[in-house]
Amino acid sequence: MSSIDGKAVSNPYYVYGILHLSKNFHEWEASQGPRFKEYRRAWALRIAEMDHGDFPLNLNVEVTTRCNLACTFCSHSSLTPEQLGDMPWERYVRLIDEGERHNMPTVNLNGLGEPLLVRNLPQVVVYAKQHGFIDVMFHTNGSVMSEPLALALIEAGLDRIIFSVDSPDKATYEAMRINGRWDRVMENVRTFAGVRNKLGRTVPLIRTTMVLTEATSRQVEDFVTMWKPFADQITLQDLTWRTKLLDRGLWKNRERTAVPVDLDLVREEAVRRRISFVCPYLYQSVYAFWNGDVIPCGNPNARKHMIMGQFDNATLHEIWHGQTYRELRTLHAEGRWYEHPVCRECEVPLIELYKVLGSEGEERFTGSPECSTRPAADPVPRLQVASELGTRDSSVVDLVTSFQNELAGSVSKEPASTLNQEQIPK
Repeated sequence: MSSIDGKAVSNPYYVYGILHLSKNFHEWEASQGPRFKEYRRAWALRIAEMDHGDFPLNLNVEVTTRCNLACTFCSHSSLTPEQLGDMPWERYVRLIDEGERHNMPTVNLNGLGEPLLVRNLPQVVVYAKQHGFIDVMFHTNGSVMSEPLALALIEAGLDRIIFSVDSPDKATYEAMRINGRWDRVMENVRTFAGVRNKLGRTVPLIRTTMVLTEATSRQVEDFVTMWKPFADQITLQDLTWRTKLLDRGLWKNRERTAVPVDLDLVREEAVRRRISFVCPYLYQSVYAFWNGDVIPCGNPNARKHMIMGQFDNATLHEIWHGQTYRELRTLHAEGRWYEHPVCRECEVPLIELYKVLGSEGEERFTGSPECSTRPAADPVPRLQVASELGTRDSSVVDLVTSFQNELAGSVSKEPASTLNQEQIPK
């Protein structure tokens, strides 16, 4: 039996990898108080101990489902008219107020929409900062950023802003982000950085991130080079959400993954070898949609098929400890995550299991005739997924990674190095 057989795996950063952390980022983390450091420690510890605590650490608030782009890899186009809307202020206030009562440290103002389309977004940020949240952030496509808006968000007290910019190449970017203008977005990110720096501020921290697809996997090094002068953090994530079950038919992702493997075969081999997956979302975060539905994660199928509760009918605390959550955590704790239809098809466990199954040799697992009636695929060259691409340089170790290493008893001793071509998929 292999040393990994019968084990449980997880990753506090899901399918993300960190490529660069600036000096400003490290100084900012080091300057934070005990509450912040305990929250980052808990981000790793809760999963390791499968302890969901009294309350989630992070609240993902879907401030809107409106969006001005039509990205090829996003399921936004599958939303029905009744699923489009903005979160009412009163519901947002109740969410934040409950988070404050439970000492919740962080809120991410994101769902399946573009937050910058919400006209009172600075006020949304201010309210969270005034009510005890120490890490307030959101993701944006950056297309409507302006100097006045940048100033308003900075003055509101925003802690982090994540620009999803995906590619250093204009043609690749505009093919993926339909209706997006590469030149404008690149300039908007630089504008935000310029406004912040002109004010003499070091926050909000600026993060740029890309989705790792077949097309962008060859652009990682150029992406890092492009954004190092402006970004405090540069990340990438694996392509997820292959399909979404609709009332009629399927939504299908139009991008191709950079991982040349049959993920269904990965699941079958993991089940055969009793290598299980524990989902970090179940212990760290909760998603509150604009209409009050509460779900555990960002999987597009969860919007309809994984509702944990309704915030207008129960508190977040009640939902977090409710039967639906308990049953789902039990499935994962017992190694039966694949019995839930949404978890079974989710790429988050499959990518993590793919990493583990390839850890024992120089070639990636692509299939086994003993665990499937389908023919086994030929071995493919070892390929790093996003979280592996981001772990070579010791200078990219943040607090969560440091705590995770401590928990694993394997603090990295590697010297700092720069991203090199051998780390980039060909």
